[in-house]
Amino acid sequence: MGDPLSDCSPLISAASMGKLRLVRLLVEGGAQVNGRNPRGETPLLAACKALRGEPTGPETVKLLTYLLQNKADPNAQDRAGRTALMFACTERAGAQVASTLLSAGADPSTEDYSGASALVYAVNAQHQPTLKVLMDACRAKGCDIIIITTE
Repeated sequence: MGDPLSDCSPLISAASMGKLRLVRLLVEGGAQVNGRNPRGETPLLAACKALRGEPTGPETVKLLTYLLQNKADPNAQDRAGRTALMFACTERAGAQVASTLLSAGADPSTEDYSGASALVYAVNAQHQPTLKVLMDACRAKGCDIIIITTE
């Protein structure tokens, strides 16, 4: 398998490594905040995909907030239809990351191409704090939530 960063823009690489200062320099230098790599990932998607478990530090939230403040699309989908919120749920990034994305307009009811929403990803990750944040966001939008589990 080749180098996963070789097909990325410098901004996507910096975001996936959590390098806030480098991300700032690149954005200020004109890098495309919603540019995509061949997998359809934007810097925001790559940053969320690279998260590894809770608790995410304040630097991670700062990085995501910076991208979002610079017009990163919180509902951008990769080639499989996954969003930043879905990656944050899968990686168990925590309720604060989910809240940051939701505050910026991420839609918790968006489905990937297999029909799974961020709620499904949170249920599968078995991360209760994130699941609660998502359920509250769905209820605030007037969505009905039905979760059927085997346990």
